[in-house]
Amino acid sequence: MHSRRNLKTRHMFVCCLVFLSALISFASQSRQQDRAVTSIAVDRVWSGHRIKPYLLTRGKQQFVAYYDANRQMTVAHRQLGGKWRYYKVDSWLGWDSHNYVTMELDSEGYLHVMGNMHADPLEYFRMSEPLNVRSLKRVPVMAEKSLEKRMTYPVFLRNKQDQLIVKYRDGGSGNGSEIYNIYNTQSKSWSRLHANTFLDGEGKMSGYFEGPTLGPDGMFHLIWVWRNTPNAATNHSLSYAKSEDLINWQNSNGEDISLPITAKSAETVDPVPPFGGMINGNVKIGFDHNKQPIISYHKYDENGDTQVYVARKDGAEWKTVRISDWKGFRWDFGGHGSLGRFKVRPYPPELLADNNIGVLVRRNDEVMRFVLNQQSLETVSVEHADIYPPIIYAAIKAANPHYSLNKEAIKLESQVFEGKGDSSAFGKKFYLSWLNQPGNRDSAHPYISQPSVLTLTGIDENQIR
Repeated sequence: MHSRRNLKTRHMFVCCLVFLSALISFASQSRQQDRAVTSIAVDRVWSGHRIKPYLLTRGKQQFVAYYDANRQMTVAHRQLGGKWRYYKVDSWLGWDSHNYVTMELDSEGYLHVMGNMHADPLEYFRMSEPLNVRSLKRVPVMAEKSLEKRMTYPVFLRNKQDQLIVKYRDGGSGNGSEIYNIYNTQSKSWSRLHANTFLDGEGKMSGYFEGPTLGPDGMFHLIWVWRNTPNAATNHSLSYAKSEDLINWQNSNGEDISLPITAKSAETVDPVPPFGGMINGNVKIGFDHNKQPIISYHKYDENGDTQVYVARKDGAEWKTVRISDWKGFRWDFGGHGSLGRFKVRPYPPELLADNNIGVLVRRNDEVMRFVLNQQSLETVSVEHADIYPPIIYAAIKAANPHYSLNKEAIKLESQVFEGKGDSSAFGKKFYLSWLNQPGNRDSAHPYISQPSVLTLTGIDENQIR
């Protein structure tokens, strides 16, 4: 009797130990998960149409630039793990989805911010004190006032000497020129990087660029399409150039290209004609196991269907390979202004663990990864994939509970911006997420949606792999 009671007691004791051990293990895993993924609200932001914020991490310094709920350009700064400090500059957004905001930190710790420009005069702000976001001041002229009256698509980058460079388009769609400026931290002034314009459409066309991207070979690689008019369907001629210093440029065979680059002097990767199904913003560059550039893009096939292609240099010529085999799918885009949600979106080719090549593609709401043979670039398989870690979308829902109660028939899009700059000292990769109404060809919607919560999510890089 006592023996059975003692046995039962020991059994219950063991069960309690097992349960307690499991509870401790679960709590430990939860704490590890909490440390692996962190989400914090940054601010309530404009959600009336699609517009991109910017997230920059340099060392332990982190900056977010965005348009607040009242459409005012705002910059927030913190040291990683610390509190945000906010500052609003005198620039307000209209309805144009081209008017994103971008920024970069120079080597002396001064932040440079540009944005809210679509064939508009210069909108540029710079810190007057290092790492003090509230010292941002408007700068009326950057380098040459005559070339700063119709500015679009500003992009900051750094050369190999860590010097700050900005590039932008001067002019309009179909008749613009590409300008590069370089910043002198001693004199705190900008000057032209090239004696001539970098690229000249000669009044007939404009170049729409991806990059320059610093490749694993130590070269900057640049791809672009030409566009004849504001009609998006007139994109044509996928083109390429490379440079070691962003000053002197070459074609893929290492032959010098004189500036400005024109449609006649540019190297053509694929001579896609106007109305051939290729669009600016959807040409992307990556690199293979031999450090060679690979370009992903889409165009119409011989049957008029939209297909995804990749291109890579093969000997003296570019080789193009169709990787999709879609039947009856055609994205027939065109017209002026910012388009709605793209029906197809390719991402940069990436090197997979087995040295094969992966190309993420979103078609409507379906995301897939094309796995390509590293040698032939032929499609080996097509797998379901995610563009961003799914937990980010959970953070969007958690941050915006008021939208789940909204009975208005408003279509909202979930948006994610992958942070630029450095991975943090804590080994996390950072993302911004928010909600907005779709683009409306740069015209007002009949209804202004409630502000969205801009959320910053940090994910342990080991959790992403």
